[in-house]
Amino acid sequence: MKKLALVFAAALALTACTVAPTETATVPAADPPAEAAATEENADAEQFPVGELRLCDDRRCDTDTAYYTLYGHVDTTELTGLRLDYADGVQTKVTSLAIADALYSDLLVTNDNVVRVFLANADGSEFRFKSFYPDGRSEERTASQEITPMVYDEYAAYVLRDNCVARLDWQTGEVTTWDTSIPQIDEILGAVGNKILLTRIVSDMPLPTDPEMYEAVIQNSQREFDLYDIATNTLEKLFAEPRYPEDGGSWKIYRGCRGDILYFAQRKSDGDGYKEALLGYDLTTGTMQELYAEEATDCVGAFNSPKSFSRGGQLELVFLQSTPDALHIYNIADGQMYNVPCHDPTLNAAYGIEENYGRPIAVTGDGRVLVIDGYAQRGGYTVDAYGLIDLDDYLAGSTDYQPVQMWAQ
Repeated sequence: MKKLALVFAAALALTACTVAPTETATVPAADPPAEAAATEENADAEQFPVGELRLCDDRRCDTDTAYYTLYGHVDTTELTGLRLDYADGVQTKVTSLAIADALYSDLLVTNDNVVRVFLANADGSEFRFKSFYPDGRSEERTASQEITPMVYDEYAAYVLRDNCVARLDWQTGEVTTWDTSIPQIDEILGAVGNKILLTRIVSDMPLPTDPEMYEAVIQNSQREFDLYDIATNTLEKLFAEPRYPEDGGSWKIYRGCRGDILYFAQRKSDGDGYKEALLGYDLTTGTMQELYAEEATDCVGAFNSPKSFSRGGQLELVFLQSTPDALHIYNIADGQMYNVPCHDPTLNAAYGIEENYGRPIAVTGDGRVLVIDGYAQRGGYTVDAYGLIDLDDYLAGSTDYQPVQMWAQ
């Protein structure tokens, strides 16, 4: 029986977004959703460098050269950070933390493969983070304010609220805030270069706190998609749609960007059934078009929502849905849909879960796919095993995976 328990981040509140503990950079608020250019008045917001922004992901973080995971068993007291180097296909241990000291942990990976883990005392009296460098060094810093990061880059982590932004500096641990105006933030979707893609609720009145009144207002509200530029503290409206789609379909699920195109997956009503669609929004022309659609089928195993995989910050693959014997994967580069085998019948007797074979989990910088390839043993427990395969071969249906050397306790 599989007894793997991963310890992930608990939600930590931003304690004081209007006052910075040490230094406050105040800039004028933009008037959303209109575009605004940088001016001398908001120059203070530009004092910090902004790199390649990424959405915080507490389950896994990957780069073009390695894949990182957090790992911990239910009967151990340690939380372990693992790194899989794509070049040699070997998984190694890079961090070790006491679970009691890491109850509020996130694993973040920057472009230079620096692993950062958020820590907090059991009583919440101190908030800090520890950085692990590729050369084996590590350092721990106490943050001047407790925050829950939403996006990050190689310089800092950020929290966005309706009225302010908080920035946690990786080098100093200082938290700096500045005023902004992003009314009624709904969701932080991801990063588009050095800007943040988010949605806001646009309503005729402020959203009430009473649940019934809230739902009544939401019913007639719009869900607006915007780009927020941290460096210039400006908000740009892209498009808006009803908060509840009129055709009874799902919300647009952001999957990533490639060049000037933002990609969204959406389940849309189609007569008596539904279809899974992939949409592309062109930032240059401001237009949305349907790129692909197929009849929706029942989900198989754990495949219950679209997933996407990027390389070098550019979207490569979008998994839309699965049928009993194949994954339906759209290749952004050539605009084609591929049906990729997702299991091997010979695995059924050994493991009993046929879906645990061929499922993609990352695209490498050198053009390969990291997949789950059956199971492995670690410390007496069963864990997912990994394999690597050339991207073109994978899409062509090959299951000739190169086994990854998994880390064992």
